Amino acid sequence: AYVRVAYGRRLSRLFNSLWRIQILRQVMREELVFSHRASILLHFNFVLVAALAIYTWMKVSDRSIFNLEGFALYASLSGIVGGVYILKLIVSAFLRAVFKDPGLIREYLFEVFLINKAAGILLLPLSLALIILNISKAQTLILIIAILALLFVVFRFIQGLRLSLDYKVSGVYIILYLCTLEILPLLVLVRAVLFR
Repeated sequence: AYVRVAYGRRLSRLFNSLWRIQILRQVMREELVFSHRASILLHFNFVLVAALAIYTWMKVSDRSIFNLEGFALYASLSGIVGGVYILKLIVSAFLRAVFKDPGLIREYLFEVFLINKAAGILLLPLSLALIILNISKAQTLILIIAILALLFVVFRFIQGLRLSLDYKVSGVYIILYLCTLEILPLLVLVRAVLFR
């Protein structure tokens, strides 16, 4: 609500750039896309909402990591989700330097963070409903959240491919990037959580 009131114009521009690559590039040229206060708050919201959804799923399915419970488990999940994206920033900066990236990795990374911010806003009511609703209804809500999360991931891949069309980059490099920095970490996370 604070971001909506304080940065309403910027917020609408950010979300318009979700669909239109020209607006995305204009926003990236004109503003501090990763360090602006609204961007940081929205990313923080995404981390908390993603951790809340995972935490509730773990409670419903009677799972845990590191034998933690309650707030300690939620804080650990928040740290893991936040850490994954900090690591993604570091690895992407390294790849940009190594491959002398003309801007594709930076644009894709901005698009990923932008989609995450939208996901954080859209999944907030569903994640809060998980806590409030009767546990018998939680499985259906968890399934809805999982389907929406999968749709966000697919949309990220599609947007990444759309961004890459404007650059003279080999398709092999794009597939390798998506597999190593997007698909592989996701599979490792799913494997760790589902098959503990």
